[in-house]
Amino acid sequence: NMGVHDLTFYDVICRNAGCFGKKEAWVDAEDGRSVTFAQYKEMVERLASGLKKLGVAKGDRIGVIGKNSLEFFLIYGGASVLGAIVLPINWRLSADEVAYNINDCTPALLFADNEFQDTIGKIKKDIPSVAHFFNLESAGGSFRPFDELMNSESPVTPAEVSWDDGFVIIHTAAVGGRPRGALLSHGNVLCAD
Repeated sequence: NMGVHDLTFYDVICRNAGCFGKKEAWVDAEDGRSVTFAQYKEMVERLASGLKKLGVAKGDRIGVIGKNSLEFFLIYGGASVLGAIVLPINWRLSADEVAYNINDCTPALLFADNEFQDTIGKIKKDIPSVAHFFNLESAGGSFRPFDELMNSESPVTPAEVSWDDGFVIIHTAAVGGRPRGALLSHGNVLCAD
């Protein structure tokens, strides 16, 4: 019987799918999409498989710039299966600040909402670590479609991930200088309100 201190975000997804399978895990107020806990687990595993095909492995960073969406929620789940680290980037930042945060953490993948793709386009040459640019929304945009990552049929073996492993990097506000990236573990994220 695992205590909460042994859990990762993916463990919680699996547990919730078992306990609350048909209950809604996510309802998108904007577009009316809803996903049950069981569907969320399945979608997360499919995304993890797609990310793995691109070479995402434990400890790798995935940049995300966008507003709350089902896709954003899926990226947290997919990353947790692989032991990858999510780098959410504040969309209110200037292009220079976005570039700084990206170069500080060197993600190979970057997801962006349609409305932020122009901003990213302006700094593409300044963020050499990013090899893959994906659309965070289900349609439109100039980046590769999100759904491209969702059509992988091959089952994914979850990485060995522990409560203490890094999961999310949050950049603090820049006070008299550059923002600092704080690495939060699965435990930090699960225990936060």
